[in-house]
Amino acid sequence: LVQPRGGGPRLLFSSATMLASIAWLRGGATSGSDAGGAGGAGGMGSPSPTSLDPADWATLRASAHAVLDASLDKLEAASEGRVWTPVPDDLKEALRAPVPPEDGLAHGELCERLLALLPYGAGNTHPRFFGWVHGSGSPGGVLPELVGAAMNANCGGRDHVGIYVERQVLTWCKEMMGFPASAGGLLVSGTSMATVLALKGTRQC
Repeated sequence: LVQPRGGGPRLLFSSATMLASIAWLRGGATSGSDAGGAGGAGGMGSPSPTSLDPADWATLRASAHAVLDASLDKLEAASEGRVWTPVPDDLKEALRAPVPPEDGLAHGELCERLLALLPYGAGNTHPRFFGWVHGSGSPGGVLPELVGAAMNANCGGRDHVGIYVERQVLTWCKEMMGFPASAGGLLVSGTSMATVLALKGTRQC
């Protein structure tokens, strides 16, 4: 899986997004239960094999609010508890489950599976984390990630707002780091990729 912009911790949620998307695409016409409850019969996906729209937007909205609240709760309580918690064997086993059924997963079940991932990150969001080089991220990063996921923009070309956002971020970086306005830049997945590209560019200069 390709790591999106923002650093290492995003890789976990990139994987989670992939799992949720598979569950969604295989979903049937029924939506299951509301967020936070036990999953009802039927999947959470589209009522039609030719549509990606949910069968029930209201239930999806409730599920999204529940997941967002839980994610913000996780960030708000980042300084509490252990820095790192190993992934329990039962969760590892659950992640080895077969492809979701044809009628998908109910909203409640999918939310429970996503929220079960939150306690088992790399630990880098905890203020006592000193074990690796990547940063902790920030609560403010949750909101643009949400908007970016909703837009699903490909910034490799064409004329859309994502390109202008990237250009402005690069302009701010140039200003903060004292680079001339004529300088160029590239947003990549993290410092490791940036280092590789910098060495490659230097070698070819």
